[in-house]
Amino acid sequence: MADILNQIIESKQREINALKKIIDIGRLRDQAISISRPCRSLSKSIIDGSGIIAEFKRRSPSKGEIAPFASVSDIVTDYTTAGASGCSILTDTPYFGGSLTDLAVARNCTSLPLLRKDFIIDEIQIYNARIMSADAILLIAAVLDKQRISQLASLAHDHGLEVLLELHSPEEIEKWTPLADLTGINSRNLRTFGTSLDTAVQMAEALPDQSVKIAESGIHSAKDIIMLRSVGYSGFLIGEAFMSTPQPGETIKNFIDGI
Repeated sequence: MADILNQIIESKQREINALKKIIDIGRLRDQAISISRPCRSLSKSIIDGSGIIAEFKRRSPSKGEIAPFASVSDIVTDYTTAGASGCSILTDTPYFGGSLTDLAVARNCTSLPLLRKDFIIDEIQIYNARIMSADAILLIAAVLDKQRISQLASLAHDHGLEVLLELHSPEEIEKWTPLADLTGINSRNLRTFGTSLDTAVQMAEALPDQSVKIAESGIHSAKDIIMLRSVGYSGFLIGEAFMSTPQPGETIKNFIDGI
């Protein structure tokens, strides 16, 4: 499979460059600063609840169309009722079929913490996350160096947002920063999009204890969650296993009943 990750980042950079030509970044920053709504803590919600971050996404590069006509409001409402600890909202349009509008709609139908899941490489994306009512952002170590991770994480904290730092290999652990409120191990290889929970298991002990540990991708059953908990994970970001079923809310309820 072609190197999808590089394609996505190149597309994201073009998107950001185009956006910067038509907006006043200073004004956008001031708008983000002016938001008075306090952010909800995703890390605390995970520790206090089921630990499941239920994801809303319509498609992915690996699976193609998953739920192209899915309603954000319906599914996020169902996730909330079923007992999710938080919701992850895909805001990338070309590859995942999401948007910032989805984030705003989700905010209107749940009190759960919301994670803006996107390929965040620029300050402008953090400002928009705050304006559109996210509570946390995702930073992906595979596409950022350690200095840039620290810069973006610090800016996110300045705006009240928590940070989920996503790692994919033991080599990326050196990019970890204490600014990461949550540390995720994504069992999906972002260059081939294949998955194996062995990645999460093998890396669990190497993760810093002061950051909430999150297992991402490749989780298909309550048994997977029980196993991942046994090696130290507190949170579980799950998307396809819910979104690919006719009733995502019922599916997450069955997961929670199983654990």
